[in-house]
Amino acid sequence: MTNNIPQKMQHEKISDMSGEGLLNLAEKRIFSLSIRDIASALAYENMRYGIGKMMYALNNSSVYCVFGPDATITRNIERWSSGFGYGALIRWADTGVFFPEMRPNGCGMALVKLDEMPTREEMIERISEIGLSDISFKGVKLRPDFGKGNHFLEFYKTIDVSPDIRDIMPNDCNYAMLHGSAPEKKDDLYNTENDTQIRTPLGKISVLEGSAGKAYYRRWIKYEKFCKDRREFLIKKVVGKCRIISNFTHQGMFSENEVRLGCYDTMDNSQKGRALFPVALRWDHPVYIFKGKKNLSGEVMGRLGFDSRADELGIRENLNKTNILPHGGGYRVEINYTKISVMKTPIGNSFIIRGAKKGISKLGEIMMMNPHEIPYNYRGMSVIGKIMEYDLATPVAKLQPLITLKI
Repeated sequence: MTNNIPQKMQHEKISDMSGEGLLNLAEKRIFSLSIRDIASALAYENMRYGIGKMMYALNNSSVYCVFGPDATITRNIERWSSGFGYGALIRWADTGVFFPEMRPNGCGMALVKLDEMPTREEMIERISEIGLSDISFKGVKLRPDFGKGNHFLEFYKTIDVSPDIRDIMPNDCNYAMLHGSAPEKKDDLYNTENDTQIRTPLGKISVLEGSAGKAYYRRWIKYEKFCKDRREFLIKKVVGKCRIISNFTHQGMFSENEVRLGCYDTMDNSQKGRALFPVALRWDHPVYIFKGKKNLSGEVMGRLGFDSRADELGIRENLNKTNILPHGGGYRVEINYTKISVMKTPIGNSFIIRGAKKGISKLGEIMMMNPHEIPYNYRGMSVIGKIMEYDLATPVAKLQPLITLKI
């Protein structure tokens, strides 16, 4: 999708801007539907740097970002250090330039209907067999990641299913879902030898363009397909016969000039308007199944106060085609705060969290380079509330977790 860039902005000399100027311009081009907490605040602050560097590298102000309800930190150190938060869509002008530091990893969730619910012993036996054997798929030796990070394999019974999808998801069946990517092949995307390092007033950023950019995107297409096929292959190895209900990417490249980090495209081309998207919060909360719809509506944009900015930037039509839906609740940072600021250092940005009133003294502060080791949990029903408030999708089912495997 090519963005409409207002005439006055096309003639701005982005390459002459200071770091502060880039940050101010980036701030105008970030739109947020997020819950207001420290995790979303940190994501917003960090994303200003990523968007600012992208605009400098492109030498135009076409980049914009939309944070979903689950806007949060990313615990991927390299992605965070490059200036990118999580739970967001990022688009830029379609000029054949790619930004590998966003680190699209093809992560997604495969939801299946079970013919028969395996016993606990059968699950463990099958997973153990997979882990101990030299299991291969499409000529690649697999490294199953059923429990790494926030990945999991989970089993459910139904709480409620809308009548209009019971032919796809019967109310009296069990279901399972695998959340993961393909760690065996990440180097296909993460090791980019032909990238160009561009120095910006906000720090370096890597770009791929020309033949290197085209080759990178071709690798992505193959990699994403492998990730999807791998999820289906592995879940069938554990659960046996099953029917695939849903298997969509929520972290990766959705076109040559669009990356989504932790969110679906509700108008996915493979099943436009018919696709079912699971939103998994925590192991102690139901999984909600949504049917995709177009968003953001004009009414919602008005309520959020996006109208004047969207018109000024010339991207109202593009924002109407955001089609965003979180895949989960996102990380919740377990720190109280009153203010966040950023200090630029020779080794990267340091985020200063002030005013914490629990866990440290009233006048204390936390300085961190990346959020990987700070206390966190996962958000719950507040994210579902925002999905409904902003009419991002239609709820059609609710599943109760029975067993969560972190192995």
